[in-house]
Amino acid sequence: MRTDRLTLLLLILPGAGFIFLFLAAAIAMTVLQSVGLYSLVGESKLTFEHWLSLADRTFIDSFLFSLKVGVGSAFGTLIFSYPLALFLRRRRFGTQLIGSIIKIPLFVPALVAAFLILNVLAFHGILNSTLLGLGIIDRPLRMLNDKFGWNVLIIQIWKNLPFQLLILSATLESIQTDIEDAARNLGASPWRVIRHVILPLSAPGILIAVVLVFILTFGDYAITKVAGPVYPSSLSVLMYTEAFTLQQWGAAACIGVVITFASLLFVAIYARAARAVAEIGR
Repeated sequence: MRTDRLTLLLLILPGAGFIFLFLAAAIAMTVLQSVGLYSLVGESKLTFEHWLSLADRTFIDSFLFSLKVGVGSAFGTLIFSYPLALFLRRRRFGTQLIGSIIKIPLFVPALVAAFLILNVLAFHGILNSTLLGLGIIDRPLRMLNDKFGWNVLIIQIWKNLPFQLLILSATLESIQTDIEDAARNLGASPWRVIRHVILPLSAPGILIAVVLVFILTFGDYAITKVAGPVYPSSLSVLMYTEAFTLQQWGAAACIGVVITFASLLFVAIYARAARAVAEIGR
């Protein structure tokens, strides 16, 4: 038994140890830098000036914008990906082709995806040109860099839909069809089968899919920088500005800490809420 545990430890140590070492070191250095105990420039001394410098409207608006993009992208993607996963679960004519087409955004980098969507939504882009050609509008519509961030949400949903779809598809494929057949034999309608059988059994996969997309989009830089509004910017764009434009590395470290712990807090809250909903469903 002890030999088996040692063998298992040796197998997971290279991968897990590598990830843990660099992750722990990066987080520790960022936290220390945010309170002045570690500095890339100048002397190191304990101070909370960097945190106090974030107590302004710009930081609050950036945080709320990033939170809106993260939550909106995570659940917006779920609205499209879950029905698609249910549809692709059953082998039908054309499902393989549809599944292959949907996976295309996985191979497109985020920055390239932003530029592709920009060409569609630009003032003289494809969409405006098409609407003008059809006579639907008299002049081009301004659809980029809106304050709400619809462009960012559209791009994030398009980019992360295949990623979330892969997770949900794997979860749904693990559900045995015998359970569904038994429910149907007992008189359950297709909607009741989905609501009372498939949905509860796929809840762990939904939790993982939503959390991962939130983490990816909450701290995203490329898409919000290219397609986001001038104000407010996302936390990642604000962090870059503080570090490389204003040379305020301590304030940038504080923003990095906020992004990290806000993501962890979202994971904890959403996991607890998901468990509570699952208990109610039982």
